[in-house]
Amino acid sequence: MQIDSSIKNLWKKLDQMENPHSERDISREIGSFIKTHFGENSPDILLWEKFAFDFVEDYPADKSNWNTYFGPKMVKANEEGKLLEYPSIHLLTPDILSYWGKRAQESKNPILKARYANLVLDFSEKIKGKRAHHRFAQIFIDSVIEISRKNLHTFNTKMIKKFKRALNIALAYNDKERIKKLIDAITAYEEKIAEDDKPGLWGFSYELLVKNKKVPLSKPKENRIVEDLERRFDRLIKNNDYWSARHATILLADYYSRRGDKEKTKAILRKLYKLLQRQIDSNQLLPMTATMHLNELYALYSQYGITDGREQILNKIRELSGKLYDSLIKVAASVEIGSTEFQKYIEQLIDGDFNMMLQRITIHFLPFKEQVLKQIEELSKKAPISFLATGKIMDDEGRIVATVGPLEKDPTGNLIFHIAQDLSISAPFLREALKAFLNKFNPTAHDLVNYLYKSPIFREDRKEFFIRGLDAYLKGDFVASLHILIPQFEAIIRNLAQIIEVPVIKPSPSGGYFYRTLDELLREDRIVNVLSEDLSLYLRTLLTDPRGWNIRNNLCHGISNFDSFNAGVADRVFHALLNLSLARKKNSQ
Repeated sequence: MQIDSSIKNLWKKLDQMENPHSERDISREIGSFIKTHFGENSPDILLWEKFAFDFVEDYPADKSNWNTYFGPKMVKANEEGKLLEYPSIHLLTPDILSYWGKRAQESKNPILKARYANLVLDFSEKIKGKRAHHRFAQIFIDSVIEISRKNLHTFNTKMIKKFKRALNIALAYNDKERIKKLIDAITAYEEKIAEDDKPGLWGFSYELLVKNKKVPLSKPKENRIVEDLERRFDRLIKNNDYWSARHATILLADYYSRRGDKEKTKAILRKLYKLLQRQIDSNQLLPMTATMHLNELYALYSQYGITDGREQILNKIRELSGKLYDSLIKVAASVEIGSTEFQKYIEQLIDGDFNMMLQRITIHFLPFKEQVLKQIEELSKKAPISFLATGKIMDDEGRIVATVGPLEKDPTGNLIFHIAQDLSISAPFLREALKAFLNKFNPTAHDLVNYLYKSPIFREDRKEFFIRGLDAYLKGDFVASLHILIPQFEAIIRNLAQIIEVPVIKPSPSGGYFYRTLDELLREDRIVNVLSEDLSLYLRTLLTDPRGWNIRNNLCHGISNFDSFNAGVADRVFHALLNLSLARKKNSQ
């Protein structure tokens, strides 16, 4: 292959880079060179060079179907909705890998050598159908060690990833000499870059060497790593740095637990709690932050089976609960809807006879899963950052009752949370629609119950509950209405289960039987098939899921406050009953 002299000069320039730099810097240098010297007519080898430094290392496995260490820099959909990747594994050929292999052996810059060799190791089986030669493993490992020794890479955290990759490869090839060199290089690098208040720059010697049982680490070196962690922990406690001390605690608690030293595990957790307690008592933390830390600490106590001190943490959480809401900032938004437009909306809903109007309201205000998923998808594109964090859901006393994880990791939690939000947003519209219905037909409780009882899942022997509950609803006594009606959902769903021969009981530890919970039954496939996935999800969000309204559990466990028994909740309970009343036997009209 004839190489242009200007390209050789580029290689020479890249080889002579001595200041700290990264793969991104190399990619930019190559891109700028292509634009200046060749424009749109770049030789293939320059495109291969740019590909090499645009791949993303340590790519999340759940974001790609390549099953490789590297992944694309960019993924986006075209106008037809087809996903486009750059750089793509589908662009790679055996010639490209052979070229990278040649460059790995000829280059002088260890960042270049490491990237070329790593790509060959990663893609050879996929592209060439055979494992890469072991010399590329040697080149990669040796280059990583050289990069760390010369401080050539811009980003310390990227170097830690390279160490992890190099160690895994050395272990896979059982290269004892290089494993030993990596142990020394990793510990030396941590000593060089570690800063107490930057947890991401220390602790990786423990994670990579001590925690990994495949690494033949000598006892003196293990002790040195652990002792360094213990000294760092003591400094962090003294310096009142809870966040960094927590990182050291997680590592040391793991170590003591692996050795079966429960007393040391308990002692270090206790020290961390005392630091947190001091910060809380001196008002250094907002109640929300303090509660979050306490919940995390309680989880650590539970993880390692430390019971002594857990009650104290729970008491502290309860103490802070009353202060949580006062510390929150209220954010409100308003939307104006013209009175004429709103009146037309209501008139369309109430057009028709008694049955037709109730059916229209029933269907119109039922949240449909696919529509909510589409809303979430659109919102995640407009405000992606808000879907990357974990959200905390609190009850009326400020107690955290549930979490909603990032969208990719917790799609169901996000779905239920957004359905719950939609129920709140649509509450005024449902209220006005039901008021219009009641004003138009002036129904009695018996009229409403007769409508509900067209469905066989409402049992005759429980009719009086519905008459009294709906009578209280019509009179505006929502406290009485909700206390009567909410428990009836379990009776309705149990009756449905028995009709379609789904078990409603399960053995209890005492030798008898429990009724299966409402949430269990609403997840049962055969019940979902009868009710529809949309209605089952709606009922779970409304009644039994702490990420939703959870009104059944809050009422039955005495958690709801008086103000929560309001028209908005009562309207939704009535609406849910209307939805259940649509269930019919197959031979019914």
